[in-house]
Amino acid sequence: MALLLLIVWPVQALPGPTPEQQLKQHIQQELQQYLRQLGVKARQQDIQLNLPSALSDSRCDNLDISRRQQSDPPLGRVSYSLSCTSPQRWQSRAVAQVKLFLPLVVASRTLERDEVLTADMLSLQELDISSLRHGLEFDAATLLGMTVKRRISAGSPVSRHLLQAAYLVQKGAQITVQYRGDGFAVATTAIALSDGQLGERISVQNVSSGKVIDAIVTGENNAETTQK
Repeated sequence: MALLLLIVWPVQALPGPTPEQQLKQHIQQELQQYLRQLGVKARQQDIQLNLPSALSDSRCDNLDISRRQQSDPPLGRVSYSLSCTSPQRWQSRAVAQVKLFLPLVVASRTLERDEVLTADMLSLQELDISSLRHGLEFDAATLLGMTVKRRISAGSPVSRHLLQAAYLVQKGAQITVQYRGDGFAVATTAIALSDGQLGERISVQNVSSGKVIDAIVTGENNAETTQK
């Protein structure tokens, strides 16, 4: 009767990720959460880490990673606290330099004060937002019709704090209202009863009839309606 000899070789556990690898993964997760809040996707990110040399060969099975101002995005120069409880206890600090590139609305050319934004003035460009953080604009369409408050250089990000609402129609102004019907259009004069931005619905009073109707602002002192 043949005997089957089973030899079992000892299995060595694979080493876990280093503290540097764990920190980088932690930062990537923070960035993904930040991007979900913004509702955009990044094509490029860059994470540079600076850890004490003593941690280069160390391992940690239970590493706690934290930073101050946890609610702020992990961008620019960020300091992290590292605390390990297994297999050995130690504490340390690390510094990360984080860049994140997103498609932002920028000026296609130099924009001067009091200019009203149109589509040809704006474009999208991949920029590092680590030094911006606030006033990020990802959709040029939402800025159309606004007025430039101060000069914006070509290629610079365009954010709302540099703009103000443009009223193409002022309350009390005499404006031209186009009435469009089936295959024809008639222009009449009306008085604006409120301020109006491009595309905004306002009330106007027909000068001839005195009737109050609604109209859509289409340009400076111009509006359009389908009401008689």
